[in-house]
Parts: sequence; structure tokens; C-alpha cells
Amino acid sequence: MKSVTCYRRMPRPKLSPRPHSMTEPYQRVEPTPFSAPQQTESAPEAQASGHPPWLLPAFGVLALLAIIVLFALPRWVDREAPAGPTAAVTAPKASTDSTPAPSREQQSTEEAPSPFADAVAARARSEAQELLEELLDVQENLISRGGETWASEAMASIAAQAEAGDAAYRERDFDSAIASYTAALDQAVALEGELPARLAAQLDAIDAAIDNLDESAANEALALAELLEPGDAALDERRPRVAALPRIIAAMERAGVLEDDGELAAALAALDGALAEDSQHATVAAERERIAEALKQQRFNAAMSEGYAALDNGTFGRAQQRFEAAAALIPGSTEAAAALDELAVARTSATLNRLQRQGEQQLDDEAWDQAIATFEEAQAIDASLRFAREGVALARPRAEVDKQLDAILDKPGRLVDDAILREAQAALARARGLDRTGPKLAEKIARVAEVLRVAETPRQVTLRSDGLTEVTVYKVARLGAFDSRSLTLRPGEYTAVGTRRGYRDVRVVFTVGPNSAGDIVIACSESI
Repeated sequence: MKSVTCYRRMPRPKLSPRPHSMTEPYQRVEPTPFSAPQQTESAPEAQASGHPPWLLPAFGVLALLAIIVLFALPRWVDREAPAGPTAAVTAPKASTDSTPAPSREQQSTEEAPSPFADAVAARARSEAQELLEELLDVQENLISRGGETWASEAMASIAAQAEAGDAAYRERDFDSAIASYTAALDQAVALEGELPARLAAQLDAIDAAIDNLDESAANEALALAELLEPGDAALDERRPRVAALPRIIAAMERAGVLEDDGELAAALAALDGALAEDSQHATVAAERERIAEALKQQRFNAAMSEGYAALDNGTFGRAQQRFEAAAALIPGSTEAAAALDELAVARTSATLNRLQRQGEQQLDDEAWDQAIATFEEAQAIDASLRFAREGVALARPRAEVDKQLDAILDKPGRLVDDAILREAQAALARARGLDRTGPKLAEKIARVAEVLRVAETPRQVTLRSDGLTEVTVYKVARLGAFDSRSLTLRPGEYTAVGTRRGYRDVRVVFTVGPNSAGDIVIACSESI
């Protein structure tokens, strides 16, 4: 790296005010007071003339000294002064760089300068010094902000311009010195104006290095930003983030290993730990989102697999629970929705198959009412099902006939009523007309047929009374009073009523059947 001359401010003599923008005062050179030696009053010439004899030579000497002070002394002072205004702050020069003082003979041959030329030169020198003062201020600020680190070439160029000004200054070429100092100052001010942008660039570099998990680059950018603006609030926010990078990098590496092993939940926990170190870390946040999505997908796939396994096994409740869990993991998932639809179809199909098997078994068992209920349940799911329609058509008439036959067998005595007998005969005919009866129904038909045969065969019955009681046999005839009466009746249950004035009525229920025997007595014997 090119060495850069460092300028610093040095105490300067005060200069007289000037109408320039920079008003550094210029020091005036005052003549040295002179006191002539006193003479004794014993000299006769002094007493005679009234003036000391040395007075005129003394005035001559004073005039000569005044000329020297006003014109020659400023030139001697410049020649005896340091090499330039910046000589005190630049690196030491070799003895060959200094200009040798002119000899007495050379001085005597030089043309005596005019007061106007000296004034112009003094003003130019003052302007050069003021420019250098301002340059030193800016240069010191740049050095304190690390300019030699982040702008070494520009700082070297500024130093070179200043050195060129120094060289011109030493040669009393103040116009050239002013031009060089101005160029150096303009360059320094421009560089100083870059400080905010450079700080912003370093802040961006810190953020980029943090996001890229580049610890070295982050520390380097942070160090340079500290030089540019020590104590900046933006750096206070970034220091802990840079300090956390080693732990974040370790957590990211651990998460990567866990992901490769398929342990996504553990990888997600590692990334949560990294975010706890730096909640603003965009890279970690993005990685966590990716792992979380992968974990969600992993759980989704597992739930779907478990659901289909349950579906294949016919455990529809378990299948539905797993498919619904998958749908909750990824809302709006078409795969989960399709699985649930497939489950519904499978469940419906399985239900219908079960109902069909159950209904057919109930038909075989001649559980007609249960079969009807089963087939109607299937029709409620799908009214177009053929097996359900046929099952209902088969079971319903058999159920009705079965109920009618049961009624006949339960109360055969009611068959004494001709209307009931006719209904029983019709029911038996319908039962016999069925093409699929089954052993139970066939056995019931045979029993009813026997009951009807017996009911249709009349029996001889003898009724006895006291000749005083009026006898009536319901649904047969009003017999009146008699002592004995024979009737031909079909098997069944009959009711006979006897009435007699002054006596309590009697009511006799009797049954006529193949095994019935004895006479039936109907007489009122209890007086009122």
C-alpha cells in the first residue's frame, strides 16, 4: 500500500484580517526599538552647539534599520522559516530537500522588492495557510474515520497534492501552492462527503453478511463501519446480531444434518433456537419456513398412508380420522378431499353390501319385518338399488300374510263369525299362492289350514234350560224358553244369554270343538 502523509494542525502565527472567506490573521513584523548611548555633558562641542555630536549619525543608523526592517527583514524571515506551512506535520525530509540559504553576495545582487509586491506575496501566503488549515481539519476527520483503510489511494492522492503545495510554498510560488492546496481540499471534502454513503454501504454489507452467515465478512464490515461512524445507533443494533452468528451457524448446520436423517421435527427445533438468537435473521426464518413446510408435508403423507391402510382394512372410522387430520395439516388439499370422497364411496358401498347380506339373511330366516327395515335402509341411501327394491317386494306380502296367519292361530274361536272365517280363508289362499314361503311359513300355512278345516265342520251341541228362561245364542239364533234343545254349530267360541223376569240374567260362554263334550246349561236361578 502506498504510504500516505498525515497532516495535523500546528499552532500558527496570527495574521492581519483579509477580505477572503478564510480570515486567518497575518503577523506583522514590528521594528525593534533603539536607544542611543548617552554622552557626557563635558564635551565642549555639544555645549557650544546645543546638540550632541553623535545625534546625526544616530539618525542615519535608525533610518537604515527602518529600511532593513520594512523591506529586507520579511524576505529573510521567509527564507529562514520552515520549508512550508505543512513541514511540521509531514514526515521528516532528507537534508537534500531543503533549499540552501543564499550567500551574502547573492543577496546583495537581488533587486530590492517593493512594498506592493511584498503585500501581494503576504496575502497569497496567508491564503495558502488558510487553505492548509482547512485541509488539515478535513484530513484529520478522514483519518479519525479510518480513511487510510477504506480510501488509501484517495488519501495518498490528497497527501501528494498537499506535498506539491508545500514544494510550491517553499519556492514562494504561492499561487501554485494555493492551487495544489485547493485541489487537495476539494478532494478531501468530496471524500468526506462520501462518509454517509460509505456507512450505509457498510451497514448493507453487515446485513448481507449476516443473512449469508458469513461471520468473517460481517466482522470486517462491522469494524469498518465502526471507523466510519463510531457509536452509531445502527451499529448498536447489529453488534449483537454479528456476535450471535457463530451460534446461528452451528444451529443451521445441526438442522441440516437432522434434515438429512429425516428428523424434521428436531431440525425445526434447532432452527427455532437459531431464531431465538436473532429473530430478524431472514435466512434462518426462510429455512425454518422451508423445514416447517417439509415437516407438514411429511406428516400429511403419513396421515394419508395411515388413512388408506385403514380404508383397505375396512376400519372406516380410523380412515376418516386420518384423512381429516391430513386435510387439517394442508387446508384445501385436493388429495385429502379425494381421499375423503373415496372413503365416503367405500363406506357407502360397504354399508350397502352389509345391508344386502343382512336383508337376504333375514329373508332366509323368514324375519320379514326385519328384512323390510333393512332393505328400506338401503333404499334411503340409494333408491335405485335393485336388491333393495326386490327385497322389499318379497318381504312385504309375506310379512302381511304371516301376521294374518298368526291372528288366525292365536284366536281360532273367532272363526265362528262368518266374516272372519271368510277373511281367514282368503289369507290362507294368499299364503298358499306365495312362491317363496320358507319352512316356517309353510308350517304355519298347514296349521291354519287345519284350523279352518275344523272351523268349517259343524258339531252337534245340546242346550238345556228350565223351561222358564228365555235363551239367546249370539250370532246364531233366539231360542226362547225350553227344557232341551239341540243345535248344529261350527267349532268356535259362542256366547249364550238367559233372561227371566224377577231373576238375575245369566251369561254362558262355551266352545264347540272336536273334543268338546257334555250339555250346556242356561237357566236363571237367582231371584232379585
